[in-house]
Parts: sequence; C-alpha cells; structure tokens
Amino acid sequence: MGVSKKITNPHHKEILKLIVSLSGQATEHTFLDSYLGNSNPRYAINAPTLRTIAKEWIKDHREVSSAQFEKLLTSLIKGVSSTEKCMAGVLLDASTKEQRKFNPKVFEAWLDHLQGWAEIDTVCTGQYSKTEIPSNFKIWRPILTRLSKSKNINKRRASLALLCSPVRKAHDSKIAETAFQIIDRLKGEKEILITKAISWLLRSMVKLYKTNVQHYVDQNETLLPKIALRETRTVLLTGKKTSR
Repeated sequence: MGVSKKITNPHHKEILKLIVSLSGQATEHTFLDSYLGNSNPRYAINAPTLRTIAKEWIKDHREVSSAQFEKLLTSLIKGVSSTEKCMAGVLLDASTKEQRKFNPKVFEAWLDHLQGWAEIDTVCTGQYSKTEIPSNFKIWRPILTRLSKSKNINKRRASLALLCSPVRKAHDSKIAETAFQIIDRLKGEKEILITKAISWLLRSMVKLYKTNVQHYVDQNETLLPKIALRETRTVLLTGKKTSR
C-alpha cells in the first residue's frame, strides 16, 4: 500500500523521497493504531533514522528562512502519513534558531491535522518548546489557554504536552501558574490521552517546582486522575516514575 497525495512544497518532496528511500512499505490499520492513537498510514522507518535525515537536511539547508520552514512544516503536518506529520516535530528539534522564528499561532492550525499522543507529542515537545515557549511566553500563554479550552481533545492534550519541556528548563512563576491552571481545567477528564498528559506535566514540574507540586496534589488528591496522583507522588518520593 502506498501513500499518495499531491505535494507542492519542494522541500516536503525532498524529505519524503529520503524517507521512502530508507524505509519499507507504508502500512495502515496495524496493531499499533490504538497504541499510537491514530490510524494514519506509516512508513517502516525508525526514529533514529528520521533524526539523522532531519539533522543532515537542516545542515544542508541552513539558508531556509523561518517563513519557508513554516511552510515546510505545515505541508508535512498536512501529509497523509503519520511519518510525515512526526517528521515535522523531528525537524523542529534539529532546526536553527533563525528557522524557529515563525508565529507560534500556527500550532493551533497544525493541531487540526494531528491525532493521538505520538503525533502530538513529537511535534509539541523537545528543543523547540524548551527554548521558544519560555522566551516568548507572553505570546504562548493565550495560545496554551485556548488549546486547553478546545473541543478537540488533541488540542487539549497539546496544551499539556507543550509545557512539559519548558517546566523542566525554566523556573518561571508565570509558566508554572499557567501549567497548574491548565491541569486544574482538565483534571476531571477521564480519557487516557489527557490523564497521562496531566501525570507527565506534573512529574516534569517536580525538578524545579517540587514544593508547589506537592501542595497541589495534596489539595487535589480526590480530584486528580488516579494515575496522575500515583505517578506524581512516586516521583516526589523517589525521583522515579515507578517505585521498582
């Protein structure tokens, strides 16, 4: 089964050609669908190979402007395969400081084309969110708030995932306040896409905001998802996700 869609972006064509040349046949509707959270077709290529493609491509295309880079990422995210969508996140990780200077509001549109934890987390976590969200939080704060209030569960997941890297890097009261506000807004949801993300964000905050996290989980122990409460308290006590 092949993945076909007319692609107009030349950089997208170039990258997809590299993916195809280094992978097997694209697949769809496999046993991984429920685990990854989507049924988009995927190429038989592993993450280290995608990272190598991204690093080499960025190395050879450092002249690509932020506007051109945004158009490339948009094209990939609108692609047919989950591999193309995730490649956008891998490229974001490898991109230059200049290439990252696009308007972050584009994430709201991108998330209309992402589904499930694998696609969302690959695009929304890593070096981009770690560096750009703290340095541009005045712009990012309303974006995160809107995402957390969206009817689209994938956008609500993203509002949590986007903060996981920044809270491990930056000790910033405004970032922490926003993180707790979003957790508070979503703590009553039952879907694992949200409950696991709440746990992830709380655990990510322990390093720099341990006292705040301890107080929050104590005050909300009957309201937080059980998995988030259990995993966060384990990290608070042992520094590890599990007690094993």
